[in-house]
Amino acid sequence: MFSRACRSSLAAFAMIIIMAVAVGAAEFQADMTINSNEGGEIKGKVFVRDNSMRQEMETPLGDQVVIVNGDAGMMYILLPGQKMYVERPNTQVMLGDEEKIEEKLAEQGKITKLGSENVENYICEKIHIVYNDKNLGESTLWVAEKLNYPIKTYVQNPKDTATIIYSNIKEKRQKDTLFVVPAGYTKLEMDKKLLIE
Repeated sequence: MFSRACRSSLAAFAMIIIMAVAVGAAEFQADMTINSNEGGEIKGKVFVRDNSMRQEMETPLGDQVVIVNGDAGMMYILLPGQKMYVERPNTQVMLGDEEKIEEKLAEQGKITKLGSENVENYICEKIHIVYNDKNLGESTLWVAEKLNYPIKTYVQNPKDTATIIYSNIKEKRQKDTLFVVPAGYTKLEMDKKLLIE
């Protein structure tokens, strides 16, 4: 149904999302820009509510949507043009209302706090992590104190180097329908190996 190259590209975009985002206790939407060595520049939008997140992107493969449903413990990669989706167990770091991201990430690697910076008019704690899993490489996150959420992320690993930044952040209620697979979509079974190669 999809060529190997197409599947590999889909996997590359999904890898950026998995590596870059830690879902936090917040409710907002924002514009998103991803700059990556492998994927180039990708523009999109992000919607966050508590422990769920939705990212809408314009990619070389066409429009793509990634939904992390924290309550269900699942991640969905949607292909709106084909009305298909891929389902995977969620691997995101999930935060409760009172939890701090550095405490959660400490289980995954060595954490270094780098002070505070202002990003998009939010005071952010800058955190660097070198992951125990060498395949994950390292990341720097700028976590907005008010949102308890990283609004800028730098990722470097053996597969890619990428920067993700949110702009035009609007704190507002998000609709339930943003965080579920729409009716009429067909589940696409993909070889797990292709998603990690």
